[in-house]
Amino acid sequence: MNGSRTEPVEPSDGDLAEYGRALLRFRWLLLLCCVVGLAGAYLWTTQQTPIYRSVATIEYVPNPMRPLGNDVEDVADPVGDYLSTRELLETQNRVMASRNVVTRVVERLGLEANAGFFGEDEAGFEARDIDTAVDVLRGRIMIEPVTNTRLADVTVRDPSPRRAKLIADTLVDVFIEKSLEDRLASTVKALDWLVEQLDKLRTELEESELSLHEFKEQHNVLSVSMEDRQNIVAHEMGSLSAAISTIQQERIRQEAHVDRLRTVQERNLPVDGDDGGADVIAQLRNRLREKTAELERLSVRYGPEHPEMNALTTEVANLREQITLELNGMVEAGRARLAETRQIERGLRGALQRNQEAGMELNLREIEYQRLVRERENREKLYQHVLERATETNLTRMLNTSHVRPVDAGTTERDPVSPNFASSLAGGSLVGFLLGVMLALALQRFDQRIRGPAQVEATGVTVLGMLPHMESEGAEGRKRRAESLPLRERDRFVHLNPMSSVAESCRTIRTNLTFMSAHRNLGAFLVTSPTPREGKTTVASNLAISLAQSGLRVLLVDTDLRRPRLHRSFSVESGVGITNFLVGDGSFSDTLVDTEVDNLSLAICGPIPPNPSELLHTKRFGEFIRTARSQFDRVIFDSPPLGAVSDAAVIAPQLDGALLVVKAGQTTRDGLRSCIRQLGDVEANLLGTVVNDIDASAGGTRYGTYYHYYRREGYYQDEDADVTKGAA
Repeated sequence: MNGSRTEPVEPSDGDLAEYGRALLRFRWLLLLCCVVGLAGAYLWTTQQTPIYRSVATIEYVPNPMRPLGNDVEDVADPVGDYLSTRELLETQNRVMASRNVVTRVVERLGLEANAGFFGEDEAGFEARDIDTAVDVLRGRIMIEPVTNTRLADVTVRDPSPRRAKLIADTLVDVFIEKSLEDRLASTVKALDWLVEQLDKLRTELEESELSLHEFKEQHNVLSVSMEDRQNIVAHEMGSLSAAISTIQQERIRQEAHVDRLRTVQERNLPVDGDDGGADVIAQLRNRLREKTAELERLSVRYGPEHPEMNALTTEVANLREQITLELNGMVEAGRARLAETRQIERGLRGALQRNQEAGMELNLREIEYQRLVRERENREKLYQHVLERATETNLTRMLNTSHVRPVDAGTTERDPVSPNFASSLAGGSLVGFLLGVMLALALQRFDQRIRGPAQVEATGVTVLGMLPHMESEGAEGRKRRAESLPLRERDRFVHLNPMSSVAESCRTIRTNLTFMSAHRNLGAFLVTSPTPREGKTTVASNLAISLAQSGLRVLLVDTDLRRPRLHRSFSVESGVGITNFLVGDGSFSDTLVDTEVDNLSLAICGPIPPNPSELLHTKRFGEFIRTARSQFDRVIFDSPPLGAVSDAAVIAPQLDGALLVVKAGQTTRDGLRSCIRQLGDVEANLLGTVVNDIDASAGGTRYGTYYHYYRREGYYQDEDADVTKGAA
């Protein structure tokens, strides 16, 4: 297949132009749907029962009258802080329209037995059950809060204006009564609970007081307070600590004294004068030194056995023994005093330990005592608070204040609010219009017929050009459509009307083919269509005329061997034609006929053969193509429709390409896709498509609109056919 093909693309659902064309096309359907919707709305409105509305207004009072003072709080207060509980007001609105409140209204007014309430006649009416009446009434009630206020509008709809007002007023009364009942019930319930808690707290308070008394009696707290006992123990512990510190210092001093005496005894050191017996020891030591000195003097004179020497020696020994005895006595005395001091210290420490234990025990008693005191005080406070709340609740139980009060009674309106003729008719026409739009778009969606080039391009095929409706002026100056034109005029329309939009469109197609031939050889190509009567012969002949007008030598070959037409279009007698050449009865030149269009020759069909497809498979047909290529610049083959017979599929692979003609409003997308597949199956080169019979005046294509714009502005007024031909 040719590279001009692109991937198939579905048309965009958002193509507003396509929607606009669909609505314009089915405008009568839109009008019909609008009329039907309007009529239906009118009939429905006239059959509806008139509905009247009554509106009552209530106010939520966050701070009602407080006869007992502002300090007395209401335990059943449903509002509390108004600003922080705004959602509670919405809850109250829901409660007003609840089944409980509405049931009371139905029972009070007896609406279940009211025929008018159900929109029925009294004759033959049977009373309904209450639940049914409640459901009906709830559907007629609407509670709407008034913005930025504490007000709420209570709206009731009913076939009777008087009954609507009655229901609205009754609904407000019942709601206020219910709020008082709920408040009273909550107060009584709270009071019962408070009395129960009060009895329980009284018993607990008495138990706490009794426990505290028993504790005082058991631990003799009645004569001396716990605080005084703690002070006594603390004072005793302080005195003992001071005494222990003193005796400890004395013990340390005595230990040092004993150690010093031992050192004196061992080293024969002098004894301090502060020590007891120090004078005696000093005298003894002096006498010892004197005797020792005297003994040393006598030893020089006398011998050791001399009686004086013996007496002095004995006296020195006695002195030393006395000194030793004295020192030993001092040491033993110091030790005795030290032992006594240590005993006193141990006694003081024992007394301190006992005082500490007594203090710890006293602390434990203090903790228990304080716990009992706190328990008694807490229960006393709680008892007093509950007693106060019970007293206040008992007083508020007798008050009949409410947080809701009526502002305006229900209104009585003369005119019904439903049905509204204006809105019903407008809604009906709108619904009809929307239904018509949906039907129009659905019909447009399911319509497989091709209306314009966008639908062709959506299949992935290039659109080389479009041909508008063929119109020409008759002798009376009236426009004639293609259906009223003879075949000879349609097939030679470009030659007969060179300044027409059809001629300009053919020149556009010719230009596109010329640009394509710059990249590949397009010396011979086929013109076919999906189905019959889509204008393939008309497109082929007019395109051949346009090419011939550009100065190219063009051969138009009629290969529609089943229903040939070109010989009649160009007023040529049906004689020797291509079928004669294919069977070997004539030469190539015998098939050619000159036409009234310069540079355009025609190869007619000739006698209609019984086997067209077989003839197109012969070598003679290939020889015909080669000869035509050699003698002409362009060779155009007009073939039968591709969707009807296979002739075009036989011819197309032997040529440089195939041109498909689709007719707007007739060719279907499935038919076009089938032709594309057939050409692809035989590996034919699809050049593109030509959309035929486009209605440019209806906005079907922008190209025809541009052409008419240029014609209207005089773009072609000074040109004649020859000038146009030369320019091309």
